This record gives sequence, C-alpha cells and structure tokens, in this order.
Amino acid sequence: MTDHLVFIFYIFFVIFSTIGYGYIFSYIIDRKFLDFNIGYQGLFGFFSLVLLSVVTSFLTSHGYVHNAIVHSIGVLVFIYFFLKKISYLDKKFFFILFLVTIISLYVYKNHDDFSYYHLTYSLNLSENKFIIGTGNFSHGFRTFSSIFYFNSLLYLPYIKFYLFHAGPFLILLFFNFILVTKFLDYLKKKNICFSFFFILFSFTFVNVVFYRIAEHGTDRSAQILVFLIFIILFEFIESKKNFEYKKNQIDIIFILLMLTSSLKALYYIYLILIPCILYKFILKKKYFKKINLRLIAILGISFFLNISINFFNTGCLLYPASKTCFETEWSIPKSEVKIMNTHYEWWAKAGGSPGYSHELKKEDYIKNFVWVNNWFKRHFFNKVSDTLLGIIFICLLYFFLFKYYSAKKSKLKKKFNFKLIYFLIFIFLIEWFLKHPSMRYGGYVLIALPLFIYFSNKLSTYNFNFNKAKTLSYFLIFLVFLIFTSRNILRLNKEIKFYSYNILSSPFFYVEDVKSEIFKEDKNFKLFTTNNKMCWAAKTPCSYRKDLNFKRFYNYYIVYRE
Repeated sequence: MTDHLVFIFYIFFVIFSTIGYGYIFSYIIDRKFLDFNIGYQGLFGFFSLVLLSVVTSFLTSHGYVHNAIVHSIGVLVFIYFFLKKISYLDKKFFFILFLVTIISLYVYKNHDDFSYYHLTYSLNLSENKFIIGTGNFSHGFRTFSSIFYFNSLLYLPYIKFYLFHAGPFLILLFFNFILVTKFLDYLKKKNICFSFFFILFSFTFVNVVFYRIAEHGTDRSAQILVFLIFIILFEFIESKKNFEYKKNQIDIIFILLMLTSSLKALYYIYLILIPCILYKFILKKKYFKKINLRLIAILGISFFLNISINFFNTGCLLYPASKTCFETEWSIPKSEVKIMNTHYEWWAKAGGSPGYSHELKKEDYIKNFVWVNNWFKRHFFNKVSDTLLGIIFICLLYFFLFKYYSAKKSKLKKKFNFKLIYFLIFIFLIEWFLKHPSMRYGGYVLIALPLFIYFSNKLSTYNFNFNKAKTLSYFLIFLVFLIFTSRNILRLNKEIKFYSYNILSSPFFYVEDVKSEIFKEDKNFKLFTTNNKMCWAAKTPCSYRKDLNFKRFYNYYIVYRE
C-alpha cells in the first residue's frame, strides 16, 4: 500500500509542478496566457520543463537533489496560482479527469523499445552530465526526443525511475482537460458548430484508440498534439473575436508545433501550416508589428537546442538525414547513417518486423514502389484498415445520432471551405506514404483528419434541439471515459493473469535485472556494458557495443568509436 500512496503522491507532485511551470512560462512570455485553463498551462509547463531539462543537462546530472529542487519550485508556483487564479470549476474537472485517467498509468508491460533505449536514455541523463557522442551507444540514442529529457526530471527519491513512462500520461491528461472544458464551453454558449463536432471526434478517437499509455512511446503523444493544433486552427477560422484573441491562438500554435517537433523530428513538416493557413491574417492584420519577441526568442532557443542535441549525439543536425551530417570525432559514419535511413524506411514499409524479413535486399525493396504490394498485405490490411474502420464507425455513429436530434437542415448555416486544409493534409499523406507509411509515424492523425473535417462540416449545417443535443453530448463524453477506463481495466486484468502479477502489491512496472560490467574507465568516468543488447536499468552510460572509447574535453566526455 505504501508504494501506491507514494506513487500517487509523486504523480500529483509532478502534475502540480508542470502546471506551475506553465504559469511561470505564461508570466514571462505573455501575461494574457495566465487566463488560459490549467490544461494549457500543463502543456506550457511541459514545454518549459523540456527546455529546462536540456539546458541543465549540459551543467549537471538530473539526480534526486536537482529534480527535487526543480519540482518544488513548480509546486510552490502552482499553489500560488491555485489559490489565486484557478476557478472552482477547473479544479473540479481536473481532479475528475485525473481519477479517470490514473488507471492508464498502471502499466505492467512497457513499450517494446522501453528496455532498448527509452529507460536507459532517461536514466543516463539522471546519472550523468551530458555526454557527447551518445549516438554511438545504440540506434535509439541517435534520434532526439524531448520526452526522454522530460522523463529524466522524474527521477525522484524512493520512486527512482518508476515514473519514466509518465510523460505521455501528462500530455493525454492535459489534452483531455482542454478538450472537455472547450466542449462544455460550447454547450454553455449553445454554440453547436464545426469546432464543437471536431473536438468531439478528436476526443473520442484519442481516448478510445490511444487508451494504452505503454504504446505511446515517442510517437502517439506528438499525434495527440497535432489534433489539438488543428482544433485551435479551426477555432481560429471560425472565431469572430478580435485581433488579440486570434494572435494568442497563433502564438499557442507556435508553441505546440515546437513541442510536437521536439517529440519527433518528422513533425517539423507541419511548420508549413503557419504560412499556408494564417497568411491572410498575418498580412492584413500586420501580425509582425505586434510580434511577441520573447516568445520567438524562446522558440528559437528551443529549436537551436533540439538541433544541437542531434549534432552532439550523432554529428548530424537532423539524423538520419545524411546531408545534414558532419565529420567529427564522435560522428556516426555517413555510410552508416545512409544504411540506417534505408533501414527505417524499409521497416516503415513493412519490409521487416520481429520474426520476419522480406526476401529482397532493403535498398531494392524500397525502390520504385516494389514495397507497395507487401505493405498492403502486411500493414494496410491490418493496422491501417482496422483504424480506418474504427474512424468511419465513430463518424457514422455520431453523425446519425446527432442528425436524429436535428430539426432540419439549416439554409442559413454554410459549410466551411477547407480546400486548402484538405490540400495540405493530402501533401502530408503523400509524404507519409512515400517515406514512412507506418501508423506510428503520423498515420493515425492523417487518416482521421479528413474524415473528422468532412463529418464535422456536415453536422454543422443542421439545426438542433439544443436540450436533446446537450444530453446526447454529455452521454457521449461519459461513454468515452467509460470505454477508456474499461479497456484499461481489462488490459490490466489480462496482463496480471499473463505475468502472474499482483497489481495490489506494487504499481511499479517490470524491469529486468541485467548484470553490467565496466569495459572502459578512468578516474572520473566509466563505460558499462551488458551481455545482451538491452541495458535496462543497468549503471549508465551503458552500451552493448565494446568498440567504444572516450576522452575528456574540458568538463565533458566524448564517446567515440575506436
């Protein structure tokens, strides 16, 4: 029981701290942001803590003392704003959502890559100051993801590394809070519009399909944020409010885009949303005359640090793009970068999986659409088709339910013209299909968006019996949370039986006890290795490679290949 109480205490501790840093961010960047609800503050705080984690990693390890100080500051700020700024309604709904979603954090089976590098990456940051050349440890260390830097701040006394999977949970929690409060606000104003339905579709999809935190890894959190970015974009399009309100929406989109890109570099492509969708507003309203220089500076620093981490890990500004690679002492050889780029594309195109490898060589398989037929058999008629059918089911169910409550089709309500947005989604889909057609690499959101836009636009043209539509809306929100909770309970029960594990004994996830040994050392630095390719929670820095060496460079260590 003690473990459970400590576990929940630390979850609250981290949540309150994250929200607190959100308020610090809002206070510094734009005090108008202080009026946004705690869901937004949570995401601002997540972004801030990632930035703080990256900066301090160059100065010190993220041990108990460092992390306790960081989060204590955040909690104190949260308490101040909790008493002063947060409304009773916000507090009420926040704790309800927490109680609903906490079940998702009780994870026994971790992500497939957890033992390979997720755990070790964050643990290395917890035990060591930044090390140059960590990309040489394993493939997983070469691709920067801010979620590992956030998780390294969750290394705390007693709990140790058993909150390293909490990053995706927080993003889901804050996302849900934002959407539920938006949804209730639309109902309060009796405004059943396009954005209202798009929010409902997005909320349902994320919580029904992405219910399992263990599967989020470095991918699904980014897709959740993409849904939120599009929600804000559509509210921007629909809104008739003043310039300042719309400017704030643009600023939030900037922040979310940078956070999303830091989670997974492939989402940098979404930056084209800004000039393509908001160009009229920027030009006509003279956005740049009132540009927030502090925000631009912070976003610029964040981008610079993301690129720098890539460079110091691999020698590449954007791994595995070989054209961005430089020859340094710690660099991954360009020939190997090209090989890995081919491997990633081969894997995404269903060329291989655990226990399976296509007969053709990787470079031959990915050429000239040779892969398409196999991809359709192994990937489309499995994950893609299942997801597509699920999305269609959600859309049709909600469409007919709400249409049943409609009085008639309104002649006054006009559908929005989303030609530009459809075109952009089409471009994203083409890029996804040609380069990385795996659902985890943005596929979920790209398949869902066109259908959600179409049905939301369709439903927005109807007049509704508001009281009946309101009752239906409340019921659907309740049903989604019920499905979310039920699926997690069933998952837990299944895994408890499979692993003969008693959830009542401990909330901590499974970690294999792997023996490690020192294979290189000097007075102040040691390199560890294990007998297999998984370091798990072995002493860091850990690698299964034994051809590594290191040297001191001022106050840092460079790891390189012999």
